Amino acid sequence: MDFITCPWCGQRNPADALECRSCGGPLPVSGSDPGPEPPPPPRQLPKGYKNRVLWKNAPGNVIGLVFAVIGISLLCVFAPVGLISGLLPMLCIGGGIGVIFALIGGGLLYTGVRNGLRKIRPYELGRAAVGEITEIYRDTSMEVNGRNPWAVRYQFEADGQLYEGKASTWKYAPNLHKSGDRVHVLYLAEDPEQNALYPPLG
Repeated sequence: MDFITCPWCGQRNPADALECRSCGGPLPVSGSDPGPEPPPPPRQLPKGYKNRVLWKNAPGNVIGLVFAVIGISLLCVFAPVGLISGLLPMLCIGGGIGVIFALIGGGLLYTGVRNGLRKIRPYELGRAAVGEITEIYRDTSMEVNGRNPWAVRYQFEADGQLYEGKASTWKYAPNLHKSGDRVHVLYLAEDPEQNALYPPLG
């Protein structure tokens, strides 16, 4: 029996399923038919998808959070002890290291969460359009453990203007789509450059 992995939660489902049996999210449809239309905004995302984008699939956010917590902890310990005891080196070195850790962690966390929310917002608030896949290829600009993800380029029209988008997946994209296939695209009305395939590729 063939299976398809849910792009929302990672659960395996029968290949002919339309919705995930775990989270209820719509599953990608293979071929040129884009499948059922997305519901109108605002949309309720499948259970756990936000956490998956912001934390599980974003190690930079977790590292940023750890650095920020360590930095704030060092600052809270060394700064008061240094002030009370009058040990200036403890205050300067311990407090300084705490500040550096907190700034690095805060920067990583801010950037990661902002990028994650940019991925999520089209799914929650985006207008729907029918687009077309223009290209599928191995993205050699990214490599993890000797592997390159698949990149899927697509185009769609918003307010009479043509826009392009790109989605990445570690799954074998040609199993689902080929150039010329029609797909659902969600985009923000105020900024169509923020767009996403619906459902996501995973």
